[in-house]
Amino acid sequence: MALITGFKGTYYKLQSPDLGSLIIPPYDAIPDGAETKYRGKSNYNFSHVDLSRRENDDYSESKKLLEEWVKKGIIEQTSVPCYFLYQQTFTAYGRLQSRNTLLCTVGLEDFSKGIIRPHENTFGKYKKDRLELLKKTQYNLSHIFGMVKDEEGFLATQFEEWTFGKPFLAAETDDGIKHTVWKIEVTRAPQVSSFFKDRPIYIVDGHHRYESALMYARELGVEGRFDHPAASTTFCIANAFDPALVVFPTHRILKKGLLKDFAIAGVENEYGITPTHFDSVKEFVTKNDPTPRFALYYAGKLYYLVPRNWTALNDSLGKSVSKLAVTWSDHKLLKEKCGVTDANRGTWLRYEKDIDFTWSLREQSDLIIFHAPPAVSDVTAVADEKKFMPQKSTFFVPKLAGGLVFRKLEY
Repeated sequence: MALITGFKGTYYKLQSPDLGSLIIPPYDAIPDGAETKYRGKSNYNFSHVDLSRRENDDYSESKKLLEEWVKKGIIEQTSVPCYFLYQQTFTAYGRLQSRNTLLCTVGLEDFSKGIIRPHENTFGKYKKDRLELLKKTQYNLSHIFGMVKDEEGFLATQFEEWTFGKPFLAAETDDGIKHTVWKIEVTRAPQVSSFFKDRPIYIVDGHHRYESALMYARELGVEGRFDHPAASTTFCIANAFDPALVVFPTHRILKKGLLKDFAIAGVENEYGITPTHFDSVKEFVTKNDPTPRFALYYAGKLYYLVPRNWTALNDSLGKSVSKLAVTWSDHKLLKEKCGVTDANRGTWLRYEKDIDFTWSLREQSDLIIFHAPPAVSDVTAVADEKKFMPQKSTFFVPKLAGGLVFRKLEY
C-alpha cells in the first residue's frame, strides 16, 4: 500500500563541539522568540536553514548556507541509500522510555486513497511557508512523524539486528533527551519495503509539511511517479503499539476578561457535573479516559464534566470523534457557552501541557480545562473513520529533532 524506500542521508560531518548544539526541534514546536537561542549556539545550528528570518521569507539564505556547508565539509551525504533507526531516550510520566522509529522516504499520496491517513486539518499559511523552503533549498529538512500498526513487532525485530553495529550518530539535547541513529544499507534490508505494502501510514505530526511536499509534487507534475525524488518525502515511522509512543494532553486556558456570561448551573442539562480537587485532577491527566470527561476550573472551584448522551452524536460527528473529551470541551463548551470561535481561538486561548504550570495560571484566566491524554488508538480510529480531531488534541513527546539526517532531492 505505502511505498517505502531508503535514501542517501545528509548529516553533519562536523560534530564538534557537540552534535546536540546543532540539532533543533521541529519549526512549529519552537516558541516565538526562541529562534535566537538556537542560532546563538553555533553558526552551523540547523535553525539557520530551517527557520524563517522574516515574514514571507523566500529562503534564499537557507539555500546559500546549505551550499556553503557542503563545500566546507560541514555536512556530507552517505554514499548509498540507507534506512535509519532513530532512537530517542527520554523520561515521561516518571518512566525512562526509548522510542524507535524507521527513518525512510514514503511515496506521496492523496489522503483520499487512504494510504497515508491524517487526523487533523491544516492551514494555508504554514503550508505555503514549508513549500517555499522545500522549493528553494531542494531538501527535505525535517521529517513527517508517522506510525504503522505493527502487531507482530516486525520493526522491532529489524531494529534489534541493526543495533548490533556502532551508532552512526549520537547526541544529547538540553532537555536531556538522547538521540541515537543507526544506518543500514537498503540492499541489506529488502524485507522492509514489503512489510508496508498492505499497511496504511498514519500521520502523527507534520501534516503541513506532508501537504507542502504533495503540493510540490503536483506543481512539478510528478505525483505518483515514484522514480522522481519530489514524489516522496522523509518520514520517521513508529509502531502504533509501542508503549514508548507517548501522548501528553493539551490543557486550555481561557484568558482573563473574555468570559461574559457563564455559570456552572447553565450547563447542568448538558453535562453531568461532579466537584473534585486538584490532587485528583493531577492523577486524571496522566491516564487515558474511555469517556469524554474533562476537568473544569471556574470561579475558584474544580469540577469533572461528562457530556450527557454523548453517544447520540456518533452518526453526525463520527464515533471516534464523539468519544473525545476535546470535542466536547472545544466544539461544545468553549464554542457554545464561552464565545470561542475559529477566528478568535488563537488570541483567546492558551495551550499548555504541564499541569502544575497550567494550575499556576488560575489568576490569569477566566476558566481552565484539563484533559486526560488521548490514546494512540484514538488517533488511528479518527484517521480510519476519515474524520479530524479538534486543534491541539494531541501532543506526542518527544518531538523529532531536525538536523540529524535529512535528504537532498537529487535529480
